Amino acid sequence: MRILYVHQYFCTRRGRTGTRSLEQARAMRSAGHEVVMMTSPVQLLDEAMPAGRGRIRRGRLEGLDLVVLNVPYSQQMSYARRVGSFLRFMLAACWVVLTEPRIDLVYATSTPLTVGIPALAAKLLRGVPYFFEVRDLWPDIPVALGIVRSRWLSAALKAVERLIYAHARLIVAVNAGVARAVGRSSRWRRPIIVVPNACDTDLFDPSRDGSTFRRAHGLAGKVLCVHTGAMGPVNGLDAVLDLAAATRGDERLRYVLIGEGNQKERLQRRVADERLDNVLILDSVPKDELADVLATADIGLMTVAPIPILELNCANKFFDYLASGLPVVLNYGGWQAEVLAEHGCGLSAPQGDQAAFNAAVLRLAGDEALRRRMAANARALAETALNRRTVVRPLLEELARLGSAH
Repeated sequence: MRILYVHQYFCTRRGRTGTRSLEQARAMRSAGHEVVMMTSPVQLLDEAMPAGRGRIRRGRLEGLDLVVLNVPYSQQMSYARRVGSFLRFMLAACWVVLTEPRIDLVYATSTPLTVGIPALAAKLLRGVPYFFEVRDLWPDIPVALGIVRSRWLSAALKAVERLIYAHARLIVAVNAGVARAVGRSSRWRRPIIVVPNACDTDLFDPSRDGSTFRRAHGLAGKVLCVHTGAMGPVNGLDAVLDLAAATRGDERLRYVLIGEGNQKERLQRRVADERLDNVLILDSVPKDELADVLATADIGLMTVAPIPILELNCANKFFDYLASGLPVVLNYGGWQAEVLAEHGCGLSAPQGDQAAFNAAVLRLAGDEALRRRMAANARALAETALNRRTVVRPLLEELARLGSAH
């Protein structure tokens, strides 16, 4: 089949965010499908951008046909400008799905929710089926965060969500909690499968050499606690700074935050104002460099704001930590906490319980044998149940089933 894969923030391993779409597209191609990746330039490096000046550019990348809709986006944008970016991408994507010569399937991955509209247009106007992948629950999360406050707007977005679900040939959820929530949101029962994020064990590997990073930042001999990825309101990174403030006299511990986001400058100001010398806040780095950092770290931190729906998150860092053989500490419960407890590869605290979060980190920091045991368990889990080849199998089976029906 010829699959049009719609992901507004597609990224390669040379980029600085998750590569789920790249790895899944590669798996589709290995299964004999032709994949056209439609995206924006947001996460593409300059050398990956197709030549030309038009609003729609075409090229090849990582063995995939690439369609780049020249729509800018940044987490530093105001909410109004972000919405404008979503709508511009949606409209341009609708044009592509309606004019592309041959499409057998549209595979649309959120967020934002608006990527489902081009898929819906393909279904209603061309009879092309689509799979809709739900990574984050929209509009539930913006409503819970107070970004969407209008009841009318919230109701309209929920109606769009249900419409997208109703016409999908298949809904792909990133975890069982998301699958249950989607089931509750849709009046029409659509097939749902769970394809979690996965561990790329060939890239993230505890045997990599991260000594250069430690030397560069004076971290030799320290118990290194790392948080990677976005620094936005949902990420709750004040929990890490609160932990750092509570342990400022403990010379064993250092906290490193790596990433970008609209909360980064505020976090940096707090570190400076409170003289948190045990905290480093660094710019994001390409995935291959990040793999070296994680290989030399001791504990992987995952935090979210104290909002219950955020326990359904499926952040890439969780899987990168496991693949790197890092014990993980969460400041929330939910499905990831259950995974850590079941496989003995990390600890968690009840959401909003800062003291319990601090205690969990300090327990691991003070027990090297426990860290090593949990590190080994994390890598073992990454190589088995959460390996990329294992988790993508149900999706490939659904594609084969659809292909045989054509």
